[in-house]
Amino acid sequence: MNFKNMDEVRPGDVANGDCFAVKIVAVAGQANDWAAYRGLSSWTDEEVARGGSKLTEDQAVPLFYVLRNSGRTYRR
Repeated sequence: MNFKNMDEVRPGDVANGDCFAVKIVAVAGQANDWAAYRGLSSWTDEEVARGGSKLTEDQAVPLFYVLRNSGRTYRR
């Protein structure tokens, strides 16, 4: 298996056996809200929470059962 950084590979450059791993972290906010962020799998959880790319609500909600049902709203 060959793990690659998905942010550095063009779709046409994907080869058989290539693997792409990501880490997703959800953060409960101060305003009764929450958000989720995506980063490289090699990043720490804190690095993803602080510097990752924010997921859309449609992407994040299915991934986090507890937050989805906590009464908090997703931060836009």
